[in-house]
Amino acid sequence: MENYQSRTYQVQPQVGELKESIRDMVQLQRNYQLSDELFWEIFNERVLLDKQIDVNAFVRDFIPSPVPH
Repeated sequence: MENYQSRTYQVQPQVGELKESIRDMVQLQRNYQLSDELFWEIFNERVLLDKQIDVNAFVRDFIPSPVPH
């Protein structure tokens, strides 16, 4: 019978150390009700292309401001 050897694996990244781009996407989900198309457009720019964009400004540019009465 073979001997069992325990291995210790280091988990990366830890929950508190998520990539900044992923944290931005979580923030978007919490703060806005985005269409799927807009969410994936921002995801592509911020996460896949790893562009340093202000996601809140990006959303504001796509959401029309209300017309004052």
